[in-house]
Parts: sequence; C-alpha cells; structure tokens
Amino acid sequence: MNLPKDLEQAIVLYLYDELSGQEKQEFETHIEFNQASRRKLDEFRKLHGVLGNRALLTPSEQTLVGARANLRDRLRDERKAAMKENWFDGLRSAVAITGRGMQLATGFALLLAGLVVGRWTATGSELASYETRIAGQRGLPAISDVGSVQYDPASGLVTVQYQTVDEVSLSGSVDDASIRHVLSYAIRSETHPGRRLAAVKATAGGSFADDELEQALVKAMEDDEIDGVRLKAAKVLKALPISRNIKRAFIRVLFKDPNPAIRIEALDALSQVQEQDVVPILRNAAKDDDNEFVRLQASRTLERTENPEVVER
Repeated sequence: MNLPKDLEQAIVLYLYDELSGQEKQEFETHIEFNQASRRKLDEFRKLHGVLGNRALLTPSEQTLVGARANLRDRLRDERKAAMKENWFDGLRSAVAITGRGMQLATGFALLLAGLVVGRWTATGSELASYETRIAGQRGLPAISDVGSVQYDPASGLVTVQYQTVDEVSLSGSVDDASIRHVLSYAIRSETHPGRRLAAVKATAGGSFADDELEQALVKAMEDDEIDGVRLKAAKVLKALPISRNIKRAFIRVLFKDPNPAIRIEALDALSQVQEQDVVPILRNAAKDDDNEFVRLQASRTLERTENPEVVER
C-alpha cells in the first residue's frame, strides 16, 4: 500500500479508529513493510498519548451557558448601537446646511430616523424569531444553542442539551421528531467539531425518514472541514435507503473529496445503487483517481456492478 500523500491523514484516522475494517487492514499492511511510515506512526502515537494524558481545566456547563448568553447579549447590543450611530451620523452629514428652515428639517429627519430605526429593530427581532415561529408551528423546540450531544449505542438513547430562553435537556431515540430536529441543527450550525461529530454519530442506527436530517447529513458529508465528521456522515448516509439526493451527493464526494477513506465510502454506497448511470462514474474513478487503493476498489465495484453474478474472492 502506497500512502506518501495521505499518510498523516491516514494515521490520524487510524489512531481515532475511524478507518473501516478493510482500510485498517490495508494501512497496517503498509506500516508493517514501510519503516519510514512506521516511524511516523510511532511519532503520532506518542503525541496522541501526551495530549490524551494532559489534565484539562474544563469549565462547568452552567458557566459555559452563562458565558454564551452574555456574549450574545453584548453582540446584540453592540450591533444595535452601531446601526443607530451610523443612521444618525449619515443624517447629520446630509443636512449639515445652515439656516433655520434646514434646522427644522434636520429635527424632523432625526425624528423620522428614530421611527425607522425603531421599526428596523422590531423587524430584526421578527426575523430573529423566524425559526422560533416555524418550530412552534411544527410542534418542535426552537433552538438558540446546542450545549452537548450524547449517544448510547447500546440503548439507542440520544441526550441533547440545548438552549431556548432557558437550557433544555431532551432525551429520546433518533426516531423522535424533536430529537431529529435538534440533531439537524447541531450538525448544520454547531461551531464545535466534537459536538457536530457527536450529533452525526447519534443519528446512526435510526429507522427515520426525515428530509431535514438527511439534508443536514449530506451537507456534513460534503462540506464539513473535519475529515472525521465527513467520514461519519458518509457512513450514516450509506446505511440509509439511497435516495436520489443521497446518490448525487455520493457522486460529488467521489469526484472532489480529498480524503480517500471518504471516497471509498462513496464507492461502497454507489455499489448498492446498481443503476447503469453510475457505471461511467465508477470507470472514471478506476482509471483516474490519484489513490491506488481507491482505484482498486472502484475496479472491484465496477466488476460487481457489471457482472452481479461474480462473487468477490
């Protein structure tokens, strides 16, 4: 196995146990026969151990919730103040003409500006509450921030802490519409990659059919900046019924994702489709992909697609 270009990515995925069984076997075979790569793995493993043993001072969830709320309030107040200041400064410059008549005009203009700014502020509040109203119409929680996502694979129980006006803790399976709504929000909007990954993992194993959650997972698979999040989203989507939207997403991933492990997941998913329009795509991957292992997997998938009766040895 030749991994000069993607070795460090492969090592990170290996250390975090994010490689599939076949990928892991290929990686370990490469490491066994490549001394330079084995030394690189040892270096990463030592660094991983040091980081894992560091004592981290983690603030309590209550402290984090309060800090987030204070930050949002400060940012909102600063935006309002800046908007009003810009309005009034512009009006003062526009009416800076001497004369009593223009002074009266200035006073009227400032009064009008106050009414306009007040209306703008109210409109901004209405826009900010759009998601709240939509969620209320659907009977779902309106979300301002996700605190944590926990998933128990044994029981299938998902626990999500999030904020509306107050912090909320919601427990249930991914088959619950409220749980899926919160997970979709976390996958799309959460800034902490660990929480995005936890939200994606929490969707695994569910028997749901939900357009909102499907779209969130597709976006995570295609656009998330973290390889582990994209890879896990691909694994979850591969286990779902392959809709037209999911199929197109896997085709895009096969063409553009820089991580070969994620492209392999796309190949495995497309092999389930068994439609003739995927054959040219598989041929292209088998011929032109820059990773030897991806080319090999594409060739095998192509053979199974074109000759379903052939059993892979």
